[in-house]
Amino acid sequence: MTRAAVEVRSLVVRAGHRWMLDIEHLRVDLGSVVALMGPNGAGKTTLLRACLGLARPARGSCTVLGVDVGGLHGPGLASLRRRIGYVPQLLPVRSELPLTVREVAAIGRTAHAGLFHALTGEDWRVVNGWLERLELTALADRAFSQVSGGEQRKAIIARAMAQDPELLLLDEPTANLDLGWRERIVDTVQSLHTQTRISVLLVCHELEVLPPACRKVILLEGGRVSASGSPETVFTTARVSQLYGAGLRAVHEGGRHAVVPGGSAHD
Repeated sequence: MTRAAVEVRSLVVRAGHRWMLDIEHLRVDLGSVVALMGPNGAGKTTLLRACLGLARPARGSCTVLGVDVGGLHGPGLASLRRRIGYVPQLLPVRSELPLTVREVAAIGRTAHAGLFHALTGEDWRVVNGWLERLELTALADRAFSQVSGGEQRKAIIARAMAQDPELLLLDEPTANLDLGWRERIVDTVQSLHTQTRISVLLVCHELEVLPPACRKVILLEGGRVSASGSPETVFTTARVSQLYGAGLRAVHEGGRHAVVPGGSAHD
């Protein structure tokens, strides 16, 4: 069997007296692109936090790149995080911290150089290489806070890839972007996987943002896995109608997916 990039077994995560996740089994194969989908509050971001050791399990295990995250602390946890590239939901950049696009991308190399250590020439070659691959070279010396939302998103992806990660966690990388930038980010994720075969766990809400390389969707509802499989088998028109309302249907064509008006729950 293919090795797992992420595997969850009997995982329960609580916040106070409220449970956030209750997952019997979930698996992301090494080298695959898997989408984690579901309504707001379903537990998608909590699962990413569990993978990073930021949400501790009350029960069960979350194994990432062969390591049980729940048993890690201090240096062990830091060592695992160096192997994971994380792209969070984008937050506003404080204007009093005027980092350039290049400096933001370079933060990813501190995992190798160490905090408060100067980057080497090799580190800067890696950073500049990712800026070039993500078509950000012309913006490298611009203030991060002054480039567009889509350009900021790409810079954060460059920061994650500059770590040389084995696993990429993307938390809604297309949120609040217009159609043009949404498609550019989808293309970026597709290209990253094609070029590097990195394992990707992608949190999103919309079928339209799934890259063609994504051949597995895990649907979370209320902190539990309600469906798992290919986009075509998980997002039938019947399930789309159940999730989003009657009068909508799923379209799957050419490796891309969408929800459009029309159809019935029996299609």
